[in-house]
Amino acid sequence: MPEPRAQPVTKSRNPTTPKFDDQELYNLAAKFGTPYFLIDEGVLRKNVSEIEQAYQGFKGPFRVAYSIKANFNPAVIKTFVSEGIMFDLTAANELYFLLKCGGSPENVIYTSITETLAEFESLISRGVRKIVVSSYNGLLNLIEATAKVGGQVSVLIRVNPEVHVKAELRFSLRHGKFGVPLDSMGEDSAMFMLRKILETPSLNFDGFHFHLGSQVEDPSCYSEALEKLEAFILGARRTLGEFPINTLDIGGGLPTSYGKSVPAPADFSARIMEQLSSLAESFGNKFTLIVESGRFLSADSTVMVSKIVNVKRFNENKYVYLDAGYHDLADAALLRHEYPVEVVPGGAVTQQKTVLVGRLCDSLDVFATSSRSKLGGAEVGKIVVFRGVGAYSIVLGSPFHCQPKPYVHMRDAQGRYSIVRRGQTIEELFDEEGGALPDPAESRE
Repeated sequence: MPEPRAQPVTKSRNPTTPKFDDQELYNLAAKFGTPYFLIDEGVLRKNVSEIEQAYQGFKGPFRVAYSIKANFNPAVIKTFVSEGIMFDLTAANELYFLLKCGGSPENVIYTSITETLAEFESLISRGVRKIVVSSYNGLLNLIEATAKVGGQVSVLIRVNPEVHVKAELRFSLRHGKFGVPLDSMGEDSAMFMLRKILETPSLNFDGFHFHLGSQVEDPSCYSEALEKLEAFILGARRTLGEFPINTLDIGGGLPTSYGKSVPAPADFSARIMEQLSSLAESFGNKFTLIVESGRFLSADSTVMVSKIVNVKRFNENKYVYLDAGYHDLADAALLRHEYPVEVVPGGAVTQQKTVLVGRLCDSLDVFATSSRSKLGGAEVGKIVVFRGVGAYSIVLGSPFHCQPKPYVHMRDAQGRYSIVRRGQTIEELFDEEGGALPDPAESRE
């Protein structure tokens, strides 16, 4: 079967790029060192509002859910808690962070990957009541957990619509890791699991969840997934009788711009709004629509500031060496994001091609830069600002080459700057890696 042709972007999005005073960037560098990350609270809030406005035409309740895995800095979590949105969690440790930041378990939709009994017991005992299952064995573990801990749990089934997705990362692959198929009758199938949930008194069937990919370029895949899900529900009701659909979670995938035009949330909603509203009415109850986002909500909010420490020129290239490396922007190394990068202060563009390289002893430590980058005037002592790095980069950072964690700062809605994660010292890193433990030879009896 030929792959569907991607539809053109009709509402391209320009990222909500925070503007920071150049002198303030240098002041932070002088006081706390480089590299460092700087988050803008205002952008976090604007991105929530952009999604909410895009789906305001939906004929039913609508909620945004932040995927904490993208950036679990407590300051970021607290900002989203104050916005009153939901939180998409996939690990019990993420729940710990959310609760410590003032979040409520009532605003959690939990999608486990491992689905263990101990995990479910921990979640239920801490008040989580909306849980997504994606395997029959996981469902059995959830049933056992509810029997041990007590209480009713609302359950969604994560399905895999198996549609073609034009995206940077695709999660709707046939026989893939995530979700269960709609067209199978085995134990690990939507029909088998739905029947089991409906006959289990401790479980309330709540609805369905799917996630198609990350950085989705063509919104039409959502329409195809909804068509398949509607056909499944209609068929299941003929077989099992009427059952409610209280929640429909269509996952994430809203793209952020790293150097090219991408669809805006309004572009996504425009393609499927009529379809979603029709489903809400035809299913007999107006379900709550959930749209998840990790990358879209957090990426644009943050810059990374690094210092130029060396310059080398030969042939047609000008190599600019930074005191940061791909261990600071691991998401860039994994997915080759072309971040917009700017030299501050800028200067004239030379005939030589400017190549940004990191401080690691690794030939892969070269930064891809977008066409929107401004690299003129790159000289030793100046700073370089990477934009759009708020998703995954901070949380995927590593201490490669014995590099301590850098500082993370935030500018709040009133324009005040504060430290939201202290930079790690080399002594703290040494102790963390086991340096403070007793010498093995001395601890043996």
